[in-house]
Amino acid sequence: MAVVWTIEEKCKRCYSCIRECPAKAIKVENGQAKVIEERCIACGHCVTVCSQKAKAVLSGVDHTLQLIRDNKTIAMLAPSFPAAFPDLQPGKLVGALRKSGFAHVVEVAFGADLINRAYLKMVNNRNHSPHRPFITSSCPAICSLIEKYFPDLIDDLAPIVSPMVAMGRVVRKIYGDHVKVVFIGPCTAKKTEITDPAVKDSTDEVLTFGELLELWDKSGVDPNTTEDAKFDPPYAYLGSLYPISGGFLRSSGLPLDIMNKDIISTEGKEQILKLFECLKNREINASIVDVLFCEGCINGPFINKSVNFFTRKQKIVQYTAERRKSTNYLEWKNSLEKCRDVNVYRTFGAKPEITSVPQEEDIRLILAKIEKYDTSDELNCKACGYDSCREYAAAVFNGLAEDDMCLPYLIDKQQRMQQELKNSLEKLAETQEQLIQHEKLASIGQLAAGVAHEVNNPLGSIMLYAHLVKQKMDEHDPQAKDMKFIMEEAKRCQKIVSGLLNFSHQGKIRLKKHKIDAIIGKMVSAVKKQSLFSNVEIFVDIEDSIPEITLDGDQIYQVFLNIAINAAEAMQDGGTLTIKATPDFETNRVIVEFIDNGVGIPRENLGSLFTPFFTTKQIGKGTGLGLPIAYGILKMHKGNIQVKSDVGLGTVFSVSLPMVTESVYSEYGR
Repeated sequence: MAVVWTIEEKCKRCYSCIRECPAKAIKVENGQAKVIEERCIACGHCVTVCSQKAKAVLSGVDHTLQLIRDNKTIAMLAPSFPAAFPDLQPGKLVGALRKSGFAHVVEVAFGADLINRAYLKMVNNRNHSPHRPFITSSCPAICSLIEKYFPDLIDDLAPIVSPMVAMGRVVRKIYGDHVKVVFIGPCTAKKTEITDPAVKDSTDEVLTFGELLELWDKSGVDPNTTEDAKFDPPYAYLGSLYPISGGFLRSSGLPLDIMNKDIISTEGKEQILKLFECLKNREINASIVDVLFCEGCINGPFINKSVNFFTRKQKIVQYTAERRKSTNYLEWKNSLEKCRDVNVYRTFGAKPEITSVPQEEDIRLILAKIEKYDTSDELNCKACGYDSCREYAAAVFNGLAEDDMCLPYLIDKQQRMQQELKNSLEKLAETQEQLIQHEKLASIGQLAAGVAHEVNNPLGSIMLYAHLVKQKMDEHDPQAKDMKFIMEEAKRCQKIVSGLLNFSHQGKIRLKKHKIDAIIGKMVSAVKKQSLFSNVEIFVDIEDSIPEITLDGDQIYQVFLNIAINAAEAMQDGGTLTIKATPDFETNRVIVEFIDNGVGIPRENLGSLFTPFFTTKQIGKGTGLGLPIAYGILKMHKGNIQVKSDVGLGTVFSVSLPMVTESVYSEYGR
């Protein structure tokens, strides 16, 4: 059964467990970081770093409650207990365990004292090569790491059991084989030892310190109110130092001098992995390598982290010092002698977890999927949980990771999607606006056609009879001036009616191929003769690469003329009008810009420019149909018109026309 597994509904794609897992025993499936039982070394690092509590640990609480019902179960406390319960006196802790139903309570530290003798004997009788140091560790996670991922170091691993196994065998020797043994400590990896065929005879169950609190809660035990009690024999000595760095060396009597190059002592996941690589490559010359996985057991996954690391270390040292004073040295030595026949040796076997090594081509193909085409694209940010992009690619190759775990890639992808969505929404809004405008113009066009025809005939009659009346009048007749005014106003009405008719007939275009510069040139020549443009300088900039395009020359001429006249009217005191034409081959369109430095258009009026009859000119100076007619003509050509303006600085009208063949316009006829 797995010791550690993932609670899938709680997993939130943070990948912190991958970052912390020394064995890379996490496989991501559908975004869930699942523990691979065969690869896991049960160190518990993934449990401690998961803020979502998405990693579960095999519980021994219910089994322990069953065992203690027979009153023949013995609790073995790990040496790190003073750090785990800093505010609880050892006597209270032992009393609470007794009240929970344990028949006896002993210290695993005595097991550490016992195996120290075996280590000393091994060092003194060493036949080991000086280039192949003994690796000493009481941590089953270290042993699993070597068995699975550094099998070349199996022969260097000291064949000695952990203090838990040694103490379990001591307990059975002293209290009988019929007793049940429960180890209580800070470590999840200890749960693997009770299923290891080589040592499972020593212990029946493992509880973490966290599980002990749960057991007390279920048993209704308050450790603060229990009576003090003492540990049962055999009593420990310096073995209590095992949970801290250098504790093994100090308790076994081996030198701690940092100048001693024959002994290397280190702790912590990162340092151990680097050290094992050095040992694998035979880069280190030493006799003993002592390693602790969790920066000492006082930093194990289920130790009390409410107090800082150094206070925990101090608690262990303080307890050991007090224990040393209260322990009868001769009695302790005698206990060791009585247990000399307890087997403290074991064997280890290689259980290599083989992963395929991808070729460079495989790595590059995988990285290309997350848009990393060159080494400069490899950020090595570790957001995916792997130390480098290449390591991540190797994990993908071996089926341990998924393609969408790269955070920078996902952010870039999300930003692109948001931009595309924004562009789509803007295009949709523009299309909707164009559709509304088109429907509005169509409705107004139908109305305009009807009105124009109905009004045109009466206007003709008014002008005809006004002209006849004026002819009969003496030129000095005061009423002749009034008749002239009637004729001018009727003529203005005719002009409006003409505009309405033009507006209503926008759907008819006559297509031919034209050079855009010819149309612009014709328009510029025409306006220069008008008094409106007497103070306006016109500059024309047309790129030679613009091809002939298919359009209705007369109507596009009318569009350009209307825009130019509007520009001139915005520059009553003079100014410059720049007309630029450029091709955009990416969108297959021609862009014609009319840039003036006139008075500009107020922001509140920009949205109404293409609405029929909207005008800011004085009465009699404009009909408000010029730009709507231009808009309609351009829409018939599959073109567009946009305007940008700053009050007091000027205005830019941009006309866009497609560089396409006649077939596009077939729907409009000829």
